[in-house]
Amino acid sequence: MSWTLLSFAVITPMTSSIRMAFSRREVALSHLSVVKSTLLSIYSAHACWNWATPKKEGRDPAFDWLQHTDKILKTSVQLCNELMRLLTLPTSTRARHRVTCYGRKEAKDIEYVMTKLHLTILDRMGNITDLCEDLKYQGLPPNEATRIRQWERMLIEKIEMLLVAKKYRTPQALRSFARLFSIFLPPLYAPFYSQMATEMNSLAMGITFSVITCIALTALFESIVQIEDPFTGKVALDGIDVSKELGDDFREQLLSYRLHHFANAQPFQMKLNQN
Repeated sequence: MSWTLLSFAVITPMTSSIRMAFSRREVALSHLSVVKSTLLSIYSAHACWNWATPKKEGRDPAFDWLQHTDKILKTSVQLCNELMRLLTLPTSTRARHRVTCYGRKEAKDIEYVMTKLHLTILDRMGNITDLCEDLKYQGLPPNEATRIRQWERMLIEKIEMLLVAKKYRTPQALRSFARLFSIFLPPLYAPFYSQMATEMNSLAMGITFSVITCIALTALFESIVQIEDPFTGKVALDGIDVSKELGDDFREQLLSYRLHHFANAQPFQMKLNQN
């Protein structure tokens, strides 16, 4: 039997799935970087932007700017924590989540938690919008407020794109095709392995070659399964470590900005589950 069949029926679908999965991973990394940089920019805008002109007063020194910016910092940390929890939820879009009773129940439970977290994230975005209104009340010019609004829109857009990357996978038909043929096609090559053992006068060589072929196909398919969800940095080497990107590392970046703008302020403390 020709190896061309194996190439077209198994290798091509697998490599296509891997290519699409890695492309989705790279796009997700790009969206994550925009989310983090936008939150940092919003915090800086609230912390240090000044609109003083010869004809107009700037920031009111009587207003508690530290408390105001701490609200932004707290909301940003809470938003990232909830986004991290959402992105690290188990997947609910595999075939068993559509065709089995237990899978449908599991998918329903996961989607319920995902929806609750999504609504909480939108509520955090509403809090950031309200704090921008406080800036406008203090005298922030409309053009500067519009710039912050653009950042808020960009932030929501990138979060929604991350959710799309979480919910949707490579085509199920392609994955099912690769799974079936990687299991049922190798035994059809038994005559080839038998001929190899006869020509080389080595049964061990024929058996070894057949085992290596099956292991290679299985490993290739398992690599597809591992990177289907790009946000699995804790269990997959090639996954995105969301807890690192949106957790302690990003919080330290925000605290560094706070220290830069308010060098004499008391240390910032909060609980992540604090409302």
